[in-house]
Amino acid sequence: MSLLDSAFDNMFAPKEQRSQSVLSGLGSFLSFGGGTASTGIKVKESLKLSAVYNAVEQISNDLAKTPFGLYQDIDGNKERLRSHSADILISSEPNYLMTPYNFKKLIGTSLPLRGNCLFKTILDNSGYPVSAEYIPWDNVFDVKLIKGELYYYVNGMADPLMSSEVLHFKQFSLNGLVGIPTITFAAMQLNLALKTQEFATMNLDNKGVRQGVISTEKVIKDKSGIIQGWRTAMAEKSADRVVVLDEGMEFNPITITPQELQIIEQQKFSIEDVARWFNIAPHKIKSLQQSTNNNIEQQSLDHVSDTIQPLVTNVEQELTKKLLTRKERSTCYFKGNMNVLLRADIKSRGEYYSKMVTSGVYNRQEVRRKEEENNGPEFLNEHLTPVNTYTEKQLENNLKMPK
Repeated sequence: MSLLDSAFDNMFAPKEQRSQSVLSGLGSFLSFGGGTASTGIKVKESLKLSAVYNAVEQISNDLAKTPFGLYQDIDGNKERLRSHSADILISSEPNYLMTPYNFKKLIGTSLPLRGNCLFKTILDNSGYPVSAEYIPWDNVFDVKLIKGELYYYVNGMADPLMSSEVLHFKQFSLNGLVGIPTITFAAMQLNLALKTQEFATMNLDNKGVRQGVISTEKVIKDKSGIIQGWRTAMAEKSADRVVVLDEGMEFNPITITPQELQIIEQQKFSIEDVARWFNIAPHKIKSLQQSTNNNIEQQSLDHVSDTIQPLVTNVEQELTKKLLTRKERSTCYFKGNMNVLLRADIKSRGEYYSKMVTSGVYNRQEVRRKEEENNGPEFLNEHLTPVNTYTEKQLENNLKMPK
């Protein structure tokens, strides 16, 4: 039974059967090692398409440069818990081989291409997480749900890992337990795009000369010499190769031309289709045919809210669920600061800060900290209040003040 079949079966199985359901067949899923989808396309092959490579690169880069931190909320006052081991793990040293950037980029790369990204959490003697050891998804040969507990069977490990022992990031899922790669659903169209690219490359290599028929009005008794001579001449890779046909022979191609296939238009379509599959704005993968300065700005905002924010939320919640105790989760949570994704526009950022300061949401000291500037004078800690937005109490106090 394939993983997709078992996922559907598990969704509609009676409640008493679900606890014993087994998700197997993981080996049929895609992996960096070259797993194939039903169409025969491989992950490595799909990355030969520049649009696919760039889509994965853009999404993973945006996640990688989003800083995460552990915060505690007590009566509305939020404090960064920088000394907590879980905060150190995610923001300083996930493991001895990776930086936080590498850690998050690996998640952003694995999810669209493999549907899952798995880390084994290493705890200290007190039970606090101190490291996250990466486990390639192709090493996971089975996942079983037994009596309400999810077990991961990994090559090279004698005992399976429990769900509480791992950080398991997953994307689109039919059962909520195992993710499915975007490549799996897009395989058929991506395979067509690859075939189109290969066809264009083959025609370029052959200088536009394709399969065909050599015809003549004369009767040719020995055809092998003509065929071999044609193959020999066409096998040359030089730009000035010449084929001479005598005896009134003519070459008639039997395959359609790149112009008839409209290769360029097909490749443009494949770029738009890749953008749809990966839920990314076309201009993010360098397709600017229908972009203007006005709509690119809006598309960039949509990219943050529609593409990156769900991924950031996915990571936040998995970290909160697996790296914190039940008691800690009542007041503590992980948060990804997505403001860094909008920092490129200095003018818009300045206008935003100005509105936040003048409306009293931020004080000027907080703005300096957000821009990673040193603290200024003490008076910058005071919140400003517009004179035309006094509260009733402030107005009453002003009226009572002696003149």
